[in-house]
Formats: sequence, C-alpha cells, structure tokens
Amino acid sequence: MVYENEHEHGMRRRRLAAALALVAAGAGVGVAQHDAGRTTLDAVQAVAPSPTVAAATVAAVVVETKEERRARLEREKLEQAERLVQAEIRRGAFPGAALAAGRGAHMELLTGLGNAEWGKYEVDPERTIYDIASLTKVVATTSAVMLLVEDGKLALDVPVKRYLPEFSGGAKDRVTIRHLLTHTSGLPAGAGAPGTPSQALRALIRTPLQAAPGEKMVYSDVGFVVLYAAAERVAGEPVDELLQRRVFKPLGMISTGYNPGGEACDRCSPSYRKDDGTPVRGKVHDPTARKLGGVAGNAGLFSTAADLARFAAMLAEGGTLEGVHVFDEQTIRQFTERQEKAGNRALGWETPKQSGGSSGRQVSRKAFGHTGFTGTSMWIDPERGTWTVLLANRTFDPHASNRIQALRRAVNDRVAEAAELADVNGVLADE
Repeated sequence: MVYENEHEHGMRRRRLAAALALVAAGAGVGVAQHDAGRTTLDAVQAVAPSPTVAAATVAAVVVETKEERRARLEREKLEQAERLVQAEIRRGAFPGAALAAGRGAHMELLTGLGNAEWGKYEVDPERTIYDIASLTKVVATTSAVMLLVEDGKLALDVPVKRYLPEFSGGAKDRVTIRHLLTHTSGLPAGAGAPGTPSQALRALIRTPLQAAPGEKMVYSDVGFVVLYAAAERVAGEPVDELLQRRVFKPLGMISTGYNPGGEACDRCSPSYRKDDGTPVRGKVHDPTARKLGGVAGNAGLFSTAADLARFAAMLAEGGTLEGVHVFDEQTIRQFTERQEKAGNRALGWETPKQSGGSSGRQVSRKAFGHTGFTGTSMWIDPERGTWTVLLANRTFDPHASNRIQALRRAVNDRVAEAAELADVNGVLADE
C-alpha cells in the first residue's frame, strides 16, 4: 500500500490555500478543483466564526442554481453535530475524532477535533489515518463482492464451496454467499486462529457451524473472513489489489489500505496500547485480523475521513463520483436492501433499526451504513442524498465511559435535520 507522500500533501495544501483566496475574494464556497484526482470533495476551511469546515463544490460560481442550493445542508445543524463530538472529547471518551458530512457530491463538513493521542498530534481529517475496524466489512469485503457480482464471476445464491472448496462438508455445503453477507451462515461470531497467518486462515475456514444456514442472524467475523477468502479466490488476485485498482485509486482515496506501516506510521491514530502502555499505531486492533497478518475480511482496513467521504459520496451519487464509475446504481440498491430473516441486515450493510441503532431516528428507511468497534461509523441516506462519516479511536485509553452509539445516533440525526431544513429553506428561497 502506497500512501500520500509529502509532495502530494503539499500540492493539496496549496490548492486549499488558493481556494481560500477565492473565498476571501467573494467567490463563495463553490471552488473548482481539478488536479490529483480530487475535485468536488476537496475541503476548504471557511473564514467564519464557526470552526465548521465548509467544502469545495463542483464549480467556481458566485450565484448558485436552485439544484445547487438544495444540495446544501443547513449550517447550524452541522455545527450542532460538531459540538456533540467535541463534548465527548472533553468528557474523555476518546482523544479526538474526524467528522465529515455532505449531500451527494457536495462536502458540507470536514473537520478534525481534538488529538490523535491524548495531548498530542491534532487530528487532521485529510491526513490522520484511523483503524476503521468493521467498516472493513463494507468498504473492502462487500465492495469486492459487489464488483465480482457485476463482473458475473460471483453469484449470491451459489454455495460458497463452489468458490472455496475447502469450505465444505455437512451443512456447510448449503451455505451461500448471501448467507455470509447477511450473517445467517450459522458460523459463530468468532473462533480460534492459531499459528501463522496461513494456518490461522485455514483454521477459520474449517470452523464448524453452530446453526443451520439461514436459521438465524449471528454477527460473524468468521463469516467475513471466509467471504474475503472466497472473493480472493474468484478474483484471481489479492482483494486489496483489486480494491486499489478499481475503487480506491480511481476515487482518489490515497490514504486507504491495509497495513499502513506499523508503528512507523506517524499519521496513524493509535487504537490500543501495549501491555507496557506504549501506544500502538498502524497495527489493527482486531485480534482475528491481527492473526491473519493485518489483511482480513472482517477488519484491518485503515483510512481517513476525507477518503471515506469520497467513498460515501460515490454511494450517495449512485455509484459514480465526478466521472469515476465504481458500481452500477442497481447493484447498490440490491446490496443495501434489507434481507428476509436477517434482522436489520442488508447484503454486508446494515439498515436502520426501529430503536435508532447507530443510524439515528431521522434517516429514511432506505438508509444504509455500518460501524466499527474502534469508534467508527458511516451512514448513507439515498432518499435525501446525505452521508456521514465519523472516525474516532475510543478503544485507545478512554478516560470516560463508552457512549459511542448514542453519539452516532445524535450526529446522524443532526445531519438528517440539516437536510430537511435546507430543503425547506431552498423552497422558500425560490418562492
């Protein structure tokens, strides 16, 4: 995995400085950006009393069209979301976080709050790399499956053993790709993974079922390890290379990948400590993924808020962002529709729970998202076109009790309310 070098970072900072100059000159927040693969979603720090980070938009314009105005999100609600995260940092829940939100291709909020470690290294939403934990299941593994389904190489209702023959025997012969995606395979949540990474993978693939396929939903890391292995066998290349070639690099996600450099990764926010108290950076928190060498289907991916904002915006835009086509819109709809006998699970993704879950209570029933144990989450609402990314390292030396699920709900609710108010204000402005 090759991460952004200092030259690329310097170029990005110079583009931001130029954008600020346009803002100061009265050009508004719409700023054209065209190099290094980043356009609409290059962030611009607005010169305003609020610490909220405004975003660059599609073109440099002084007067917005009706469509552009209605793509905006109401600013006060976004500032409320930001203050909610700041309050958790002050409370001691985690040392810092990165927060991004937008509508379609428009980034309306991109900000770093607090520190990557307690009292050190301010969070930069474009450069601070987080262990995104189980967001790996959707950003990496589910994305790979979506690509392979579109390519006609993988079918959802075919037994896994057709693609991964060693996953077979007894009821395993009836486990399908769909079962793995919906956590209804009958595999347990976790299992032992002794030996080297290759030995650990073989052991996980041999894990016996604890229930009949399709009988019940049990959130299973083992299932996604198996799914990743099956996808890799079908792809004929490492899944991380497939994703770099067809998703991450085309979208300009220059800081996303596995194994970002271990303890030498000074851009990485630590997600845990060694027994002697030393912060651990650039090494996956999840023990199963660690046993597999850091590259796994259940966890192991690292990314920034800016990168994941581009991924979320692509999904909100129906699979294409700024001319870069990743998925067909029909594929996104197929994978984000709630499945029968799977609780709130879609294919890889979650859908909103009646209780709110991590999505909040204000998103539409068509919304989809996922969370990560380290303190990460992503939600996309195709009905409104909105998306939210929250990255925190709550597993690193917390000084207060865990309230991450309540925070996710509250932040997502504020973004949904920001869209509703923007729609009302847009209609009023047109009258």
